[in-house]
Amino acid sequence: MNVSPVSVAVIDKKTITKAEVLRTGKDGKAAKVQAITNGKYLLTQNNDGVAPENITVKRVGKNLLVMLEGSDANDPDLIIEDFFAKSGALVGKAEDGEMHEYVATDGDSDHDAAALADGETSSLALGEGAYVDTAGGFDLASGFEWSPALIALGGLAAIAAAAGLGYVAAKEQYQDSNNGGNSGNGGGDNGQGGGGSGGRDVHVPVVKGLFDDVGSITGPIAKGGRTDDVTPTLNGTGSKGNVIEIWDGEKKIGETTVGADGTWSFTPGTALGAGEHSITTRERNEKGVVSEKSEAWKFIVDLTAPNHGTIDKMLDDSANPAKEISNGGVTNDKTPVLSGKAEKGSTVEIWKDGKLVGTAKTDSEGNWKFISPELSEGKHDFSAVVVDEVGNKGRPSDPYIVEIDTTAPENKGIGKISDDDGKPIENGNETEDRTPTFGGEGEKGEIITIIDNGKPIGSTIVGDDGSWTFTPEKPIDNGEHEFQIIVKDPAGNESELSDKVIIDIKDPEGPVNPGEVIPDPNVPVTGSIEALFKDNNPGGTKFLVGNHISNDTTPIIEGKGVAGDTVYLWVTGSKGHTYYSTTIGADGKWSFTFPELAEDKYKLEAAFKDADGVVTAKTPVFDFEIDITPPPRPIPKIDGVDFDELGLSDLLSDQGHSLFSDQQEESVLLHDLKAMLLNDISFSADASGNSDSGVLAANSSANNSAHQMNELLDQISHD
Repeated sequence: MNVSPVSVAVIDKKTITKAEVLRTGKDGKAAKVQAITNGKYLLTQNNDGVAPENITVKRVGKNLLVMLEGSDANDPDLIIEDFFAKSGALVGKAEDGEMHEYVATDGDSDHDAAALADGETSSLALGEGAYVDTAGGFDLASGFEWSPALIALGGLAAIAAAAGLGYVAAKEQYQDSNNGGNSGNGGGDNGQGGGGSGGRDVHVPVVKGLFDDVGSITGPIAKGGRTDDVTPTLNGTGSKGNVIEIWDGEKKIGETTVGADGTWSFTPGTALGAGEHSITTRERNEKGVVSEKSEAWKFIVDLTAPNHGTIDKMLDDSANPAKEISNGGVTNDKTPVLSGKAEKGSTVEIWKDGKLVGTAKTDSEGNWKFISPELSEGKHDFSAVVVDEVGNKGRPSDPYIVEIDTTAPENKGIGKISDDDGKPIENGNETEDRTPTFGGEGEKGEIITIIDNGKPIGSTIVGDDGSWTFTPEKPIDNGEHEFQIIVKDPAGNESELSDKVIIDIKDPEGPVNPGEVIPDPNVPVTGSIEALFKDNNPGGTKFLVGNHISNDTTPIIEGKGVAGDTVYLWVTGSKGHTYYSTTIGADGKWSFTFPELAEDKYKLEAAFKDADGVVTAKTPVFDFEIDITPPPRPIPKIDGVDFDELGLSDLLSDQGHSLFSDQQEESVLLHDLKAMLLNDISFSADASGNSDSGVLAANSSANNSAHQMNELLDQISHD
């Protein structure tokens, strides 16, 4: 059973209406109190008013049975009659001096006192959160009657301490109500106050809290906490009329007087220095009698400013995907996202054009992110200020400047279109140039996108002089084309489409077969284009042109297909296309030697017609190039030996693994080789020409091995 006296006070809002002391042993009956609507039932123990740590409760009908620690559930210490009909809460004062509600120890709110089912039992303890409804203390009801047992067992002092009542006031009211008003000043307070002095009793003051009330971060300062407030406010309760002395360590820093309501408050007149502080209080009556000091409230005054933060990046998240906006850049996103680094756990103030526009919290890595409020057109200057957990501010970050531009750019349209001879192509006219040049005007840095029949075919950027040009890389198909442009400024704003410029691209008819067949895109291709060859060497040997770049203006094209079918060839250059045909041999292979081709880049396509006259779709494009312009002739040197007189710059090694090449040019320079002497062994061209790619050279030594002279890279032989 409980050995220290426990009292209960019935509280209606802020007024104590009844108080009883519970039995201290197994003898005696349970104390009974009648429940009131939304009442609070304050349990206290000892003279400091701290509540019992653990209790057990049980619901029996509408009554709540309360058992103190060690009591039998069937023999309650307190019965609150009609508790479940009136609604209410069990409360008590914890060691921190705050009022807390009793809650279920298993954390299940269904097991709290007010939620119990009939016959259900639950273990309770004081909860963590302060019960704010009891803040500020309580008054005694008019005509309040104390139980005589409260004085005898110390319950009066306990309730007075817990409820914030002056003990003397409570005692005098008890004596007034029981002894005809003879309050007296003698007698001690169970060792807590001064007796026999003729002065007021003194008690150890109760410190309710320490508060930071300056700067951007305010609020309670926890024990062991930190603050940037050099004059924090301390408050608590004490005996009415007595003086509360405030000490910082061994130094008295001031005093204040307990008010008529039993409360006091103190703010230092002199600023506290940076560092650790330990605040204690003691109470003094008019006769100079002092109490013991209260428990120390330790905290730290932190005046060290945090390191300045940074704005590392700004994003336009209206774009897809989001894109970074450089410092000093321009965007059409009115609410860009800022991010940066700062001290972890700190708050970052975001300033725009000298005004605070918001804050962001850093994560565990010190990263922060902030979405700007909507910005107006024009330039804006952002900076970040770091505020640590107690309110100290660092210096502002370097500025991050951005310009908001949401105005669509002017679209001046296509200024001109010209062919590769520089002749203008007027709106509505025809041209045979499949890669005409477009031009126009705009603002520096704008992106011009060229639209062909509703589809973009490329883009270019307006130069420093305000002009732009564009030539398609891929030749444009023949037929009528409607060209337009869209202008995008550096901020990302796009113009409307420009007016259309219409031109008709027509290829010249092929010189061999004027009447072209029409490929059927729905008929599968039955053949292929396999390879390009050249044979313009003195021996007439056919070489594979591996990279499709040849100096032979009459190259050979080969492929495969169905024996007896006809192959139709379209070869398209910058001047238009020509059209040829040949027949597939019995072996399923075909070959065609082009007539003279001009130096140009070409696209070759083929279609196949069977015996029934069905024409297939075209093959994929086969690109090749005719290049007859020789590069500058270098003088290659190997280990200081001049080979120019030999007339070659590429020489096969003895193992046939490598060639000497001109490192001054991107292309390898090759020479026709009649004969050569290497290490006293003479080499000459092999007339047999038994090579698929290259020239065989036989040596004059006893070793009759053959050495292959390959042409590399562009495989062009220029003298």
